[in-house]
Amino acid sequence: MRDEEARGWARETFVYGLASVDLYRILRNFALDPSSPEFKAPMNTIHHSRALADPSDRSIVAMNVDTPYSYAWLDLRDGPVELSMPPVPDGRYMAAELFDLYTFIVGYVSPRTTGRSGGTYLVVGPDVGAVDSGGLPVFHCPTQLCLVLIRTELFDDADLPNVIALQDGVSVRALGTPTALPLVPIEPVDVREVPTLRFVEVLDWMLQLMPVLPEDEGVRSRIGALSVAAHELQAAMTAGLAEGLADVVARTRTVRSSAEIFGSREMLQSDPLSRAAGAFLGILGNAAEEYLGVGYQGDAEGEPFDGAHRYRIHFPAGGLPPVDAFWSITVYDGDRFLYANPIGRYRVSSHDLRGIPEDADGGWTVWVQHEPHIEATGIWLPCPPGPFTLTFRTYLPGEEIRSGAWTAPPVAREDID
Repeated sequence: MRDEEARGWARETFVYGLASVDLYRILRNFALDPSSPEFKAPMNTIHHSRALADPSDRSIVAMNVDTPYSYAWLDLRDGPVELSMPPVPDGRYMAAELFDLYTFIVGYVSPRTTGRSGGTYLVVGPDVGAVDSGGLPVFHCPTQLCLVLIRTELFDDADLPNVIALQDGVSVRALGTPTALPLVPIEPVDVREVPTLRFVEVLDWMLQLMPVLPEDEGVRSRIGALSVAAHELQAAMTAGLAEGLADVVARTRTVRSSAEIFGSREMLQSDPLSRAAGAFLGILGNAAEEYLGVGYQGDAEGEPFDGAHRYRIHFPAGGLPPVDAFWSITVYDGDRFLYANPIGRYRVSSHDLRGIPEDADGGWTVWVQHEPHIEATGIWLPCPPGPFTLTFRTYLPGEEIRSGAWTAPPVAREDID
């Protein structure tokens, strides 16, 4: 293998493997390393967060502060695992999203897909042949581990007991006899830093649990060849990995909505760069039918956000997002983590509308600024004094959002006197 060839293959490998390598970090910290401060629960065990995320949560970039999370890492090597979900009351959003180790979406249990009556589902891995499901609906995961991520809508602080009761109605149960060897974790890597050959090492660890699918035979063969020749071609491979990172960063700058970067294998298999960009921007996102991020990459002039200015987001009368669940706008710091601020407000959502003074035109305004809000109308969303980002989320978006007929109002920059 020549240096030029190794460099090109390494560039391809970084794009193909970024999502899985970043997911490994979460797997290790959440389920494989009990000494990790982020440890949640061992394999095949459900863990519930009993509160919304806060600035101390740094395990996943751009975490939402709309829905307390529940997590279950399923080990499918010894057989299927049952997932049971409770009935969900009308007006409440609760959904289980299943991911494989590529971060492709395997499926959903949500009001949109399965209704509100709850039920038990069978999750089956790639090494299981014909299985008698006993009449249960089946999710087929192409990797030997599967992540179940559950989001439960929280209306306000007083609503927390209701959320906890729903979470307690979730269960997972492994049906097989445990025979698989324990998974021995290695140190993760940060995919946002300049890559080294350790990226390939972590990817190889994940690939042992990801049987080769026909459409991936070519790239998996090239990754295998790189792994064998890594030390001989270290300089070329390192350069190629860096070029792959540059490709991903460039793709993130062109993302218009989350619909482009999160989805099933059927949707994204021919576009590994978009899957990588999704993981880079905020891993484990939703499919467009369940959720759409509709902004923002920058202000109304296309400039990045900076707390040296203040910003106005104005919804005209009748112009709120058409959703079947709810929507929110969240501030993150320059590293895409929640910004610690004196009033503890990290997002503004449809739940906040009651009691907020309307503008003269009957519309409604979000003021995004570092300094305290002094306007007579609207609501203040605090931002850092320097660079920051905004994420606009819509849950169960209506057809007008999915088609692009409704678009988010611009973020207008205003100078501070």
